[in-house]
Amino acid sequence: MTATLDAIDLVASDHRRATHRDHIRRAINLVARENDGQVHIADVRPLLPTWIDPHQPGAFICAQVRMGRLIPTGQYRPNGQHKSRNRTKPAQVYRLAAPIPEEES
Repeated sequence: MTATLDAIDLVASDHRRATHRDHIRRAINLVARENDGQVHIADVRPLLPTWIDPHQPGAFICAQVRMGRLIPTGQYRPNGQHKSRNRTKPAQVYRLAAPIPEEES
């Protein structure tokens, strides 16, 4: 019974993460469309539901940089996250190379 519950928890957890990533993906694509292809985390965060883990947007952006979908511009802006001490810490501005596609099921 415990193995079954663990499996159910794992599937539910993975579904939540996929839902979070989908919200972040849509926010990044929207920010890029509205800002001539440029994306900054301070512009993405306000578009996200409050229940998304605050670490996930940064992790998702890092993954997109590694995949070559977000390209560093060499520009920096303040992080803008008012809930942390990092709000004035510089964060990179990226250029979206191509819209981030939906995850494959």
